This record gives sequence, structure tokens and C-alpha cells, in this order.
Amino acid sequence: MTGRQVQHSQFLSFQMTPRLQAMLPTEHLGEILTLEPSQITPIFDLPDAVMGICNHRGEVLWIVDLACLVGIETLWAQNCRHPYSVMVVHRQQSQVGLAVRQVGHLVVCPLPRIQQLQSPLLIDITPNLACCLRGLYQSREEGTVLILDGEKILDLLKDSVTQ
Repeated sequence: MTGRQVQHSQFLSFQMTPRLQAMLPTEHLGEILTLEPSQITPIFDLPDAVMGICNHRGEVLWIVDLACLVGIETLWAQNCRHPYSVMVVHRQQSQVGLAVRQVGHLVVCPLPRIQQLQSPLLIDITPNLACCLRGLYQSREEGTVLILDGEKILDLLKDSVTQ
């Protein structure tokens, strides 16, 4: 049997708001943490998206409200229950914790399908969300799922903190 092999990518799904599902490629994900608000030390005079810092394996880990960073409702405004689900995203020597409503499951989908996706029209696309958006995935279980780019999220965070 001949044919072209389709490459697949692995993603971690998560809930950004009660009705908005998203996922990130696993290539930059380190681990998932569960944090109580008391474990996060607020740092003042930073953008609203920066929730604070926590001690993670003896090092400082910045915790960022992902929904707030991309211009959607903050976890606090969504009445998100505690503890927070935090995805640790790493690049080179740095890492950041992205707080979300709830972490879901691993999703494997073929690369060509992802490359052909278009931007969704189901929600208001904020400028920050647009720069982090790789595309859209249609899931039988969750419906429309946003595919975000971990590298672009880290770039956006860096830009928002240095302004």
C-alpha cells in the first residue's frame, strides 16, 4: 500500500472561559500545576494579566492569566473556582505558568488539517488573541477549539511587561 504519511501534532486542550475551548502544542509544555491563590504572591505595577509569582521547585515562576493576556475576561471576572490550573510553558532557559479555567486532555490531529484552518468568527477576536491564534479545530466533543501558539503567547507577555 502506497500513500503519503500524514504527520500528527499533539496538543493539550483547556478551557479559557465557560464556553471557549482552546489548545496549545505540547512541544513547549513542561507540566501542569494546581495552585491555590494563597500560593501566588501578587506583584504590583504590572499588567493585569500577571497574577504574580510562586515558588516552583525552588525557582520563581511567573503566573499569568491567559484569558486576560489575550484580551478576554479575566479568571477573576469569570468567577473561576480555585484552585487554578496552570500550564507551565518553557522556551530556552525561561518558563511561565499560564493559568486557565481547567486543563482538558491530549488531542492528536494531523498537521495538514491544522495548516488549512481559518480564523474563527464565533467570538470577538481581540488584537492580542489574533497574534497568538494559529487556527481552529473542529472537535466532536468540544465543538470549535482555538489553536494557540505558545511562542507567540510568550512574545506577547514579554511585550506587555516591557511597555
